[in-house]
Amino acid sequence: MSDNLDELRRRALEEEEVVESYEVYAAPGQAPERIFGMTAAERMFVSIGCFLVVSLSGFLLLLILDKIALP
Repeated sequence: MSDNLDELRRRALEEEEVVESYEVYAAPGQAPERIFGMTAAERMFVSIGCFLVVSLSGFLLLLILDKIALP
């Protein structure tokens, strides 16, 4: 049993780690600048929109729970 474990350890240390790029997961035929099917500008607008939604909902939640008060 210990011989098998030693052999497995030896093989695991000898194998090289293969790192795949994100292009493997992109749809075929798409240019590499399109990640998740969006261009950089589209991803920017989505991230700004998510930021605004989270900020506004957090502010309203704090306001409703009386953790902050407006003067």
